[in-house]
Amino acid sequence: MFHEVKIFDKKGKVKKVLSSKKLSSEYWNSFFNNPLSDAKKKGKGRGQKPQKSTDCDDENLE
Repeated sequence: MFHEVKIFDKKGKVKKVLSSKKLSSEYWNSFFNNPLSDAKKKGKGRGQKPQKSTDCDDENLE
């Protein structure tokens, strides 16, 4: 949850008001468009190790 933000000039008068809805949308847009998420989508970075497939048939369980 974001609260409304007021930006004042040097004289103390309100210069700009940012609504909570605007702040929230800007935050979530930047969250989904950050460089780390782009790198993850492109497959950059360390890869995951392949998992060993285990045979879980009833015949092989002991």
